[in-house]
Parts: sequence; C-alpha cells; structure tokens
Amino acid sequence: MTTPMDTIKSRFEKRNLPDLLVRKFLTEYGYDHGPVIARAIVEDILDTIDRCSPERVSPKTVIWLAVRREWCGRRKKLEVTDLVPVQLRVVTEKEIELLMMPALRRERKARRAFSRARFARWCFDAYEQGGVLTLLDLSLLSGLAENYIGELLREYEAETDEIVPTRGTVHDIGPGVTHKAEIIRRWLRGESPAQIARTVNHSQKAVDRYIADFRKVRLLAQKVPVADLSALTGLSASVVRQYIALLAEYEPELPLYQTKESQKDPVFSASSERVPGAQVVSREPEGRP
Repeated sequence: MTTPMDTIKSRFEKRNLPDLLVRKFLTEYGYDHGPVIARAIVEDILDTIDRCSPERVSPKTVIWLAVRREWCGRRKKLEVTDLVPVQLRVVTEKEIELLMMPALRRERKARRAFSRARFARWCFDAYEQGGVLTLLDLSLLSGLAENYIGELLREYEAETDEIVPTRGTVHDIGPGVTHKAEIIRRWLRGESPAQIARTVNHSQKAVDRYIADFRKVRLLAQKVPVADLSALTGLSASVVRQYIALLAEYEPELPLYQTKESQKDPVFSASSERVPGAQVVSREPEGRP
C-alpha cells in the first residue's frame, strides 16, 4: 500500500520547471507533436538560457549572504564587504532518498539523517562558492535549533572523518572550536600538512600555523606551568587544553612542568582527566621556600 512517505520522491520530482513547460506546450500552446519532441524543445530552451544567463537562479535554490571565506579576523564586526552571496539548493534527490530508506524509517532516524546530510552539504556548497555559514544561518534556513544543528554536524564529522567548514571551524570562532585539535591529531598520526589542508578544507598557511602553535605549546609545557601557556602562546585556554590532551595521548612519557599550585588549574586537570597516564614533573619555582 502506498503511504504518504512513499510519495515524497514522486511529489518532489514533479515539481520542476521542465515538466511545467512541457505541460504548457501540450495543454496551453496548442502544440500537437507529442511530449517527446516538446521535452526536447524545452531542454534546448533551458540550456540556452543557462548559457546566456548564468546569473539565473534555478528552481529549489535560495541565495544566501554568507561570510566571506577569506574574512579578516582582526575586525570584530562584520561589514557589508565581508559578505558574499551563495546559491544553496534546498534539497537534493539523494537527501530525499534518505527520508524513504526503510531501515532509517523503522528506527525513526530518517528525518535526522536527512537534516544531517543537508546541513553538511549546504556548508560545503557555500565554502566552494567562497563563503562560510554559521549555525544561525543553518537555523534560519531550516527552522531548527542551533544546538540541534551543531549536534547533527558533529555526528556527520564523526561518521565521515571530515570537518564541516562552518564559520566557527574556518574562522576560529565560537566556544566549540575543535578543528585545530583534529588537524594536530592528523599530523601526529603522520599525515603531511598538504594532505591535511586538502582533507579539512583549510589553507596550507592555516595548517602550518596550527602545527607551529602546537610545537610551541609542546616546548613550553616542559619548561613553564601549564596555567601560563595561554598567556605565553596567545592561544585560548580551550585550545591549550586540547593540545595538552594530545601530548598526553601521543607522548605520554613527555614530562610536563607542573607546580603544586598549578595542579589545581582547570586547564591542566581537565586534560589529565581526559587522557590518563600523562607524566608530570612536579616542581616549585626557584627561590620559593
């Protein structure tokens, strides 16, 4: 028996410009040479329009103002010149198929899989056009909550081992920036900087900078208290915490400088709890009784 969900694909496929024009040829324009020739004429006309008017927006497509991929982070506020229009297709046939997959529907995961795939595609499509989307952009486009969207994107990254190029990951903003740690983790596993840059959709310059920052943290962590690393390196406490955790994971024998007082620091304690086995050199600064 056909259900409403079974007809989603057929309903979606019927809503297209070629079929609409073919119908007009056959029912409104008095064309009497049949649907096959009418469709050939329609396809030729649309192809000509696409070649002559590349700026024309296709059906089921929205134009959205995204932040430029090369945005200069020195300015706190966005200017009009920081925005770039991108075209986002509302939905694809592949995503529609996710709504119809029996296994997903039985587990009531079809809608979640659909949204996860669509959000990731929007971000990648915008990135290819020179823009990056925020979780707020995705929320306004879909009507879903930002927290829920962020959860779906994290699921996508875990399943595909790809970093979704949102504005937070590309421009190093937001409380949940984790792409730096992922880049360093790949580097510690032996991937080349060039390969990492291609995989995570980052510039070679950015990847090289993250690696240099990690090396700086690694060196200083052996000589000064972990609590001082954020101020000395110019990195946020969360990034320092992630780098210390990676040191404990990949170099557990590396002695980290640590005083009794700084052992209470949340940056160090959090990383030690996340990755057991980190070696700590407990010292007191010279001259202190």
